[in-house]
Amino acid sequence: MLKAIKIRLYPSKEQEEYISRLVGSCRFVYNNLLAYKIEKYNTNKETVSFSELGKKLVHLKLENEWLKESHSKVLQQSLINLESAYKSFFKNGCGFPKFKTKHGNQTCRFPVDAIGGIYGNRINIIRQLKNIHFKCSKKDEIFLNKNRFLIKSGTLTKNKSGEVYFSILIDRENDKTLLNINEVIGIDLGIKDFIVDSNGKKYENIKIRRNNEKKLKKLHHKISNKNKGGKNREKARIKLAKFYNRLNNIKENYLHNISNTLLNENQVIVIETLSISNMMKNNNLAKSIQELSLFRFKQILKYKAIWYDRDIIEINQWFPSSKLCNVCNIKNTNLKLSDRIWKCEKCGTTHDRDFNAAINIRNEGKRIIEIK
Repeated sequence: MLKAIKIRLYPSKEQEEYISRLVGSCRFVYNNLLAYKIEKYNTNKETVSFSELGKKLVHLKLENEWLKESHSKVLQQSLINLESAYKSFFKNGCGFPKFKTKHGNQTCRFPVDAIGGIYGNRINIIRQLKNIHFKCSKKDEIFLNKNRFLIKSGTLTKNKSGEVYFSILIDRENDKTLLNINEVIGIDLGIKDFIVDSNGKKYENIKIRRNNEKKLKKLHHKISNKNKGGKNREKARIKLAKFYNRLNNIKENYLHNISNTLLNENQVIVIETLSISNMMKNNNLAKSIQELSLFRFKQILKYKAIWYDRDIIEINQWFPSSKLCNVCNIKNTNLKLSDRIWKCEKCGTTHDRDFNAAINIRNEGKRIIEIK
């Protein structure tokens, strides 16, 4: 089973300059070969083979001597990435891949034989990137050192603020370090509270963007006041990128902490299948839904469930979890989205909307388990 661990690198000044040249070379190769494939396709619907791309890369190196200072296997990985992106053009019909820009996150991939190894909190990648100090959680550092011989590949990313990260892909057995307990829990994803579970526990919506809107506007305003192409504008841009990165890291950490808690305490987690794209059509709630990162949370929960040998059960999004009384199972057809508390007309039970929904989601999950 594959597991990815992301670490932050702290390269020297010379290594930073080499990384900038390396990701720039990969971007140059990717864009040139993509343009070549698009031209061939638009001319006579011709498909360029992978071997032909390899020959084209050799010509690019001959025409551009500066490409030779970049690791050859890293440049070859750009071809693999391009092939993967281009295939989705035919498979999904989503259009040609986009050209890479130097203003976005810069990435390049290293195959396993281009990664030297990990020793303590130092990593050796290729010859020019040796003995780089890195930081991650202590748990991940121990895991990386223990499984350094199982590394499959690594992806280096230089983000908009100039920070350098390295995502390491490791092939290992299922991690069953968590308690093997047999509890089933239902969780209701919402806006007022991010999560309410069937045990009554609530995880707040931290509103990371909304609580920092004033500072974001101020930083955007500073950029607009600077002259285009000037050094001060670039400094302001980097400052904004760093602040966005900080907010994203806070939110990402929050999502990971919640998923770890749920998986640590429960064997089976029942959740609704939500259509995020349809939810975003509600103009009154679109901003709040986007800020919650519901799709990202479900992604994290699902892949960690595989790591830790837990089960995720998804129930239909049209299941009336909020409208059903969890005591007598009568449906309240008059319930509105604004009704946070409601009373069952049959049994007289007063319900908290989200807590009631979480209990109904758990019960539906148990019913599905019994059917299986």
